[in-house]
Amino acid sequence: MKTFLHHKLRINLIQQLELCRPSSVLLAFSGGQDSLCLLKLCIDMQNKYNFNIGIVHIDHQLRKDATINTNHIINIIKALQIKSYIYQIKDSSYSEQTCRDTRYQIILQTARIHGYKYIATAHSASDRIETFIYNLTRGSSMDGLNSIIWSRNINCNMKLIRPILNFTRQEIGWFCRYFALPVWSDYSNINYQHSRNRIRQELIPYLKKYLNKDAEKHITTCLELLYMDSEYIRQNTIKIYQHVKHPVFIAINHPHLLNQHYSIQIRVLRLFFKHNLNIYTSHILLKKIILNMQKDTKEEIAHNSIIIRYNKTWLYVS
Repeated sequence: MKTFLHHKLRINLIQQLELCRPSSVLLAFSGGQDSLCLLKLCIDMQNKYNFNIGIVHIDHQLRKDATINTNHIINIIKALQIKSYIYQIKDSSYSEQTCRDTRYQIILQTARIHGYKYIATAHSASDRIETFIYNLTRGSSMDGLNSIIWSRNINCNMKLIRPILNFTRQEIGWFCRYFALPVWSDYSNINYQHSRNRIRQELIPYLKKYLNKDAEKHITTCLELLYMDSEYIRQNTIKIYQHVKHPVFIAINHPHLLNQHYSIQIRVLRLFFKHNLNIYTSHILLKKIILNMQKDTKEEIAHNSIIIRYNKTWLYVS
């Protein structure tokens, strides 16, 4: 039986993700309502669109019920007879960020080894809004505020997609109840020591009750507009970077770069260090570099293991 969310997903695949017929999809699966919803939708559409589905689950064994959760997922997989890849990691000293990075690398490696063209995650509109508010309180940039987007190219053969990014948590909850899906409840989601949980359980309901009942909808619209502006600036940043970079050496034509808007200068420099040296540069460092570029007598800037130097035309690294 098809629902309005089946129709919504088909529209997303065509309009947002430009996927008329996805060939093979590896679904990052936790057993929670979001990933179960996406899995059910994909299975229902599998016969019509004729694509392969795989499931990958990483168990960091950080929660007391982690093993039970994994066994629950195995039972789901057995019933559905879907290709699956389950990993268990036993180092309890991992931080949340380290776990996230490790999980990402394992998923990429699994997709690459088994030939999946798309990696699908079950991020929803609610996840997107919570991340936006969380990053806003941390003073993130435009790109950071809208870090959860519809898709991202991993390489020329693989793409990360988020097919249900405009599904709300209420819609997903209804879907799971309607089809009686065996949702695993993660008790850590009600732990208010995690800022995201407090945003989800307290701040967003407060905004909807006292400011605007359609607050989530309007924030989502704002994020879509923000993404279009950010994408336009990103494309221009790449064009200008190609224009000011040295054709052979790791260097940038700083007089040409100074002719650009400050926002572009920051972005080009950040791209320069990321592309050539794979290092993160803070806004404070980038601002210092730009101020130094504007001086008649330029000073060397030491940063970690590199030294940023200047001559009359070029900024270079040694």
